[in-house]
Amino acid sequence: MKMKNFLEVFTLLLLFNSVKAQADNQNVYNTTSCIEKPYRCPHPKIKFYLYTRHTQEFGEEINVLDHESLWNSHWNPEHPVKVIIHGFGGGRNLTPSPDLRNAYFSVGDYNILIVDYGPAVKEPCLNQIEWGPRFASLCIAQLIKYIAHHPRGIAPDYMHFIGYSVGAHLAGLVSNYIKPSEGKIGRITGLDPTIFVYAGSNNSRDLDPSDAHFVDILHSAAGILGQWHTSGHADFYINGGTSQPGCSSSTIFQTLACDHTRVTPLFIESITSSKGFFAGPCNNLFSYLLGWCEPKDNDLVLMGEHCSWKARGVYYVTTNAKAPYARGYPGKNRRQTRNNGRNAITDSYGGLRK
Repeated sequence: MKMKNFLEVFTLLLLFNSVKAQADNQNVYNTTSCIEKPYRCPHPKIKFYLYTRHTQEFGEEINVLDHESLWNSHWNPEHPVKVIIHGFGGGRNLTPSPDLRNAYFSVGDYNILIVDYGPAVKEPCLNQIEWGPRFASLCIAQLIKYIAHHPRGIAPDYMHFIGYSVGAHLAGLVSNYIKPSEGKIGRITGLDPTIFVYAGSNNSRDLDPSDAHFVDILHSAAGILGQWHTSGHADFYINGGTSQPGCSSSTIFQTLACDHTRVTPLFIESITSSKGFFAGPCNNLFSYLLGWCEPKDNDLVLMGEHCSWKARGVYYVTTNAKAPYARGYPGKNRRQTRNNGRNAITDSYGGLRK
């Protein structure tokens, strides 16, 4: 277990026991927090980096105040767009950001935008847990509008956001700052959205189906560090959704860290896997554990990158305890590949790129 994962979970637990949420109507520009002044976007410690096949190693910083920034980059409007938002304590050069980039570039050409707010979030920033995410999402929305209005840009409808932990909620919060006339985010994939502060009682604060044309959620530490309740068009509970095989450790912190972070290698594997993570609909955990859910072939959907945009409801999926995690198509003598079960998002919303 990496020390970074241990520290992340320790800090999250500290936040859970120490933070008092601030008022919902607080002005995002009028508060005190660990984020340094100026309290306006763009913020010097919230940066955006574009990665393409030509810039895989170092990336190119996109300056939303410079009209020439996108022109001078290797941005290609013909390639799919992925917007990756890391979790608390993360960064563009910290897992899972580099691993996601490598996986995507191994299968095709992409515009991958990394939101790096790591320098703006320093421990122990306990008093910014409520205000900070909203401020960061406001700055991310500025990037999305910059691209949408640029001559070489694309609308939010053609963007796929991938957010891990608190990053999943940041993706959802971005939608609050995009006017209907400016479009709507195409897809948001939430990787074990954090439970802290976000308890599902306020759709304007946490990730929910209204935030994008399609929202798919992967749960790996539900009810502990991640949210238990459904918050997408399709919610996937991995191995029951709460604890992961192979994560048992000598300390509770390391076990929890493993459960919460396991979601990222699973999603990364889904990008390139020839087997795929096939999931079946099931009403609840009890029925799943007792083996009462036996979905028909046409009920199975792929979890992860190649999830069908038509997927709706609650799904359960079983994985291996170590990589490769994907088990492929379930059942004896069934022959099925990823592409057979795949209904890519390219079929949705009038030809939306995946």
